[in-house]
Amino acid sequence: MQRDDLKKQVGKLRRQNADLKNQVGFFSSLMDVSIILSSTFDLEELIRRVLETSQRVMNSEASNVMLLNEETGMLECKVALGEVSEQLKSEFTLKVGQGIAGWVAKHGESLVVEDTSKDERFFSGVDARTGFVTRSILASPLIVRGKVIGVAEVINRADGKSFTRDDLKLFEAFCRGVSVSIQNAQMHRRLLENQRVEQQLEMASIIQQGFLPRHFSLDPPNQPYEIAARNLPASMVGGDLYDCIELRKDLLGFTIGDVSGKGVPAALYMARLVSDFRFYAHQFEDPVPTMQILNKMLAERSRQGMFVTMIYLTLDIEHGVLKYVNGGHIPPLLYRRAGSEISRLDGGEGIPLGIRSPTVFSEERLEMKPEDTLVLFSDGILDAKNSAGEHFSVNKLEKTIRGKWDTADELVSRIVDRVRSHAGGEHQFDDITILVLRWR
Repeated sequence: MQRDDLKKQVGKLRRQNADLKNQVGFFSSLMDVSIILSSTFDLEELIRRVLETSQRVMNSEASNVMLLNEETGMLECKVALGEVSEQLKSEFTLKVGQGIAGWVAKHGESLVVEDTSKDERFFSGVDARTGFVTRSILASPLIVRGKVIGVAEVINRADGKSFTRDDLKLFEAFCRGVSVSIQNAQMHRRLLENQRVEQQLEMASIIQQGFLPRHFSLDPPNQPYEIAARNLPASMVGGDLYDCIELRKDLLGFTIGDVSGKGVPAALYMARLVSDFRFYAHQFEDPVPTMQILNKMLAERSRQGMFVTMIYLTLDIEHGVLKYVNGGHIPPLLYRRAGSEISRLDGGEGIPLGIRSPTVFSEERLEMKPEDTLVLFSDGILDAKNSAGEHFSVNKLEKTIRGKWDTADELVSRIVDRVRSHAGGEHQFDDITILVLRWR
């Protein structure tokens, strides 16, 4: 009797010892996984390392992680280990609800499939394509903030036995940590992508600003005219443009324009237009033929209905004769300081460039006088709003022009300051561009 009791105690101790070993192995494996989860932000490398550990601990023949593609709604194999891993990674996709993994993704619940031949949810298509035989599966959802982001599976115990509920508990513990780490890795990847895009936009902004002249050196330098301009894009890159070129010793050409839309498409459109303007303005000199050829080219290559409002002017610097054509842009303001009069340069108006070709543009003329100032601007000036939703009006712009300033550059700076002061902390809605031509 004592011998039987002793055998029972020994057997009990052995079972307890085995349980302790299993628990030690369990926690040791969790520690290994926790180290892996904090070791890298590379998503595929992270998943591969965890699968290697889980496959070793679970004593399985194969394993995989499938992530949910939110755009397609499909489960896609991200990493797979085992003899057909390469085929799985390139071919294995499931609909949510399809197969064991699809069922787990749909219901957000773990599964132990002891014998796949007896489970109607099992999808045998992969085995048929690869020749692999799936006997038993552990599958657990990868869940972050109550949302399923994927499914992890281990397949076939190497000892031929079926997976158990205890195996599932251990595997679920792995998957909880993996879920958070996958999300962290994805967020890290998006952060890097956003940083890369931001760096590219910064470079694009620098390149774009290089198309717009910062300073105007008129020849001869002692002539009575001065020009100043400023461009403030609403985002890193924008669609406003301005330019001033010397067509001949006695003839200047200058323009201001506003490309429809914002961001990178408008910026690319604007860069090409500035290059075309500089080339064709020298070919034709007069505003009408220059605008006609630009309109023709823009209409031919227009995409998604993009167009540009643009005004082009030439100035005979010896006689002060101004010729201009307006392609749907806001009319400039002419300030005659001698009488403190401000008038709009109406006339010479046509439709924006790039909408229809051929189209008719008409030319207007104006004779400037000493102390006259011409102010060209984009609609970003008038679109600027304060916290009460009030726009920066034409009246406020005219009041600023009539104010105290001595040079064209001072006037540009004063207008920018007044617009910013009006808007306060409100977000700049549209690109702001100003060009000032002054006869001293």
